[in-house]
Amino acid sequence: MDEHALIEVDKHAIFITARMNAKITLNGENIEAKTELHHNDRLLFSAGHVYVVHHPYQFKKAAKEGTTFSPITWDVVQTEIAEHSGFDVSKKGKTEEEILLQEDLISVMPMVNEANAISEELDKKKTFEIALVSPQARGMSKGRTEVMVKIVDLIHGNSWLWDRNKFINRKYKMLEMYQNHVDGDADWDLPQDIDPFYETVASHVLIGQAQIHLKCLAYQIGFDESVIITDYQAQERGYLQVQIVPLKEDETPIEDEDDDYFVEEPSELVGKSMKYRFNIVGAKGLPSKMSNDVYCEFKLYLEDSPNETEHVTSKNPDWNWSKVFTHAPVTDQLLEYLNDEPLIVKVWGKQRIENVSSAQKLTTKELKSLNEKEKIATYMKKVTAGQAGSGGELDLAAALKKVEHMLLMVNEIKKLSDDAKANNQSTVEVSAIDAILTPERMKLEDVSKVIEEEKKNPNSQVCCIS
Repeated sequence: MDEHALIEVDKHAIFITARMNAKITLNGENIEAKTELHHNDRLLFSAGHVYVVHHPYQFKKAAKEGTTFSPITWDVVQTEIAEHSGFDVSKKGKTEEEILLQEDLISVMPMVNEANAISEELDKKKTFEIALVSPQARGMSKGRTEVMVKIVDLIHGNSWLWDRNKFINRKYKMLEMYQNHVDGDADWDLPQDIDPFYETVASHVLIGQAQIHLKCLAYQIGFDESVIITDYQAQERGYLQVQIVPLKEDETPIEDEDDDYFVEEPSELVGKSMKYRFNIVGAKGLPSKMSNDVYCEFKLYLEDSPNETEHVTSKNPDWNWSKVFTHAPVTDQLLEYLNDEPLIVKVWGKQRIENVSSAQKLTTKELKSLNEKEKIATYMKKVTAGQAGSGGELDLAAALKKVEHMLLMVNEIKKLSDDAKANNQSTVEVSAIDAILTPERMKLEDVSKVIEEEKKNPNSQVCCIS
């Protein structure tokens, strides 16, 4: 973008006005209307250019009054942005793990914003979002939550999770590509194999994981269940059919009448041999978009390498995979593992490419806007699903139009507030606000109620970090 803002000086006052579509953050908050600047204000242009305002008149006045200003660093600016984005940036009452996670978030946020800004500028049709991934979602029973980055292909809707290091490495290559573009290098756009924005659908992605509780084995009792498969957001992704069959020494199943093999206390098994057959029968209801080349893998107890099923292309794959495990002798450590740690089975698949040629004609910014509207439409469909049985189907286009109208009203109210601040006014006329709200006040209240209800839903995806 050639011009980000217009800066005007009027006697002892300095004002800034953002140019159309320019992203400017002042002291952690986005600004659009004409805004007065003060000494030591922090200005962030796009995602990576920070300036601290030096206001000569205010600086001299403050010096005479003995007022001092805190030094501004990159970390201070990013913490400020995170705070205004809704993050609790205080360390009070937090565990060491929570503080480390908070620091990781604050460090990754600006890089994600920068990657998104470069993607728009180079029209790469990709968007980036922060993802918090628990150890269980990574196939571990213990550990700390990690900050990862989700990259979304805005044309096909495919997505991948990058770990922090991979994202940072790619981001620096994006910066290099952007600089070459700015310098007018004719070869700035790189081939796919070295393009930092490119991710192949040939790579497997984690559909989700199923947690199998093995406590039954400590009592020589079998297991035959369909276990829910969840992704890193705890969203259901299907069901995994698993069987665990305790075995005798000759590998025949222990039957109900075989009383000699059952134990009242797991400690009775210490020093003896334990044998069982682990079966992964199949899965049901996997996402169609990820149903290519699907397989499962897991590590049991002290295994170094994972067990893996065959690869099957289906949303309802049948593996009928089976393996006999033997523990000889049973130890206290093994019993502790069976009692306390779930077995995590990962389900992997490759994504399909859908033909959406019309999306190719849109810019990255247009695709992002369309993507947000689709999220709103999906959300509206969910919260109004109960209406279909009593009064017909929801008109999504009309619902989306209402939401867009409400957003316009919010912007109008914000403009009133910004204009008042620009004119050093501390109040806004109630009649001016009423003119904007009427006759839509009730509709806004309805939406407010829906949002409040959705906040109570632990699986809500209404709010995301991007």
